[in-house]
Parts: sequence; structure tokens; C-alpha cells
Amino acid sequence: MSTNAGLVSSSTVGFPPTSDVSNRSLRSNFDVIEIDKKTAAPFIEKWHYSHIVPTGRNVFFGGYINEELYCVAVYGSGSNNNQHSYLARTTHKPVTEDNLMELRRLCRVGEKGTTEVPLTRFLKICHTILKREHKVSFVVSFSDPAYNHTGGIYKAANFQHLGKTNAEWRYVDEDGQIVHRRTMNHYSWRHSLTEVQMAQKLFKYEVKMPGKDRWFLEL
Repeated sequence: MSTNAGLVSSSTVGFPPTSDVSNRSLRSNFDVIEIDKKTAAPFIEKWHYSHIVPTGRNVFFGGYINEELYCVAVYGSGSNNNQHSYLARTTHKPVTEDNLMELRRLCRVGEKGTTEVPLTRFLKICHTILKREHKVSFVVSFSDPAYNHTGGIYKAANFQHLGKTNAEWRYVDEDGQIVHRRTMNHYSWRHSLTEVQMAQKLFKYEVKMPGKDRWFLEL
């Protein structure tokens, strides 16, 4: 990888040796590296169903095929500051705030025929780098049934299903788009309005959304 802009790490994890010709081709053409937010943002805004780049301190990974960005994963602390405590109690594992990251976004080019590299392989490489470079031992993620996500990618990547989160109330705007309350609170703060004032100004009504499925992986 010599020409991609926005690289913050030159660390690249290749595929394991194999006698299969097609896999050798993938190994020579597919690179996974840490990238910066500026590089990841337009990709996430185009290919992730939320079209929103998460805020806060995050680690961004890009998977490149022939030096073209093919998939992106974003890991960070998540919005629940007590997530590590819940996971430690539930799994009886030594999960702490420092050794846990949440997989907050995962997306790839969605055009037909662009599935040369399975996302499970991409995740495996990301997790190798997280464990080696960032001392991460555990990963948690969530699949949202409201967007028809069943968590199949997490099952395939050997995540453990740990039940569901509680149902949540969210706002619906004039275009019928669902807006998370955290986004609403952020808007309220930026415009110096209360949540109620912002809701009356921008949104039509609230809707109760089902809980998300929680997925957990020990690296």
C-alpha cells in the first residue's frame, strides 16, 4: 500500500499461506490497515445503512482490494459507559473499560459482484491488529432488527449472542426517517434548545423500536 491517502498505520496483516491459487491472489491484493476518520467518513456515509459516522474516540480500519477501499470497520468505546460491567457479570470474563471495544460500524461496497473478500476474514484481521496494537481482549457489537439485521455476520465470525437490549423510543422526522435520541440530544445541545423544544421543532412523533441483539467476542 503506497498511494492511499489518510493512512495512520503501515501495519498490514496478510492472509495465511495456502496452496489454493484463488486465495493466493486474494492475499496479494487485499490489505487491511488503520485509516483516519477523514478517509473512512465518505465511505461510511455512502455504504452504511445509518449513513452516520460515529463520534468520539474510534479506531478505523480499511480493507483495500488493489488499493481501492472495499470495506471499513469502526471500533470505539460505544455509548454505554457501563457496558464492560454488564459483560463482565454476564460472561464471567475479565472485561474492563480498557480491554473492551465496540464494533460500531461495518460496511463494504454494496454493488453486485463485489464480494471477493468475506467480511469475516476482514474482521479476523482487524481483531488481530486490535489485540496486538491496542491491547483489546473483547469486542461487543449490536445488530438492529429494525433494519432487518439478523446478526448473521457475527454468527459467522464466532461472536456469542448475549440477548437483547431494552426497547427504545426514537423520533421520526418529516421524511419518515428515524432519529436516535442520542442524535437528538446532540442537536439540542448544539442549538441551545431542550430536547422537548427540538422535538416540537423538527419531528412529527415518537416510535418505540425493538431492542437490538447483543454480540460478544473474546479475542
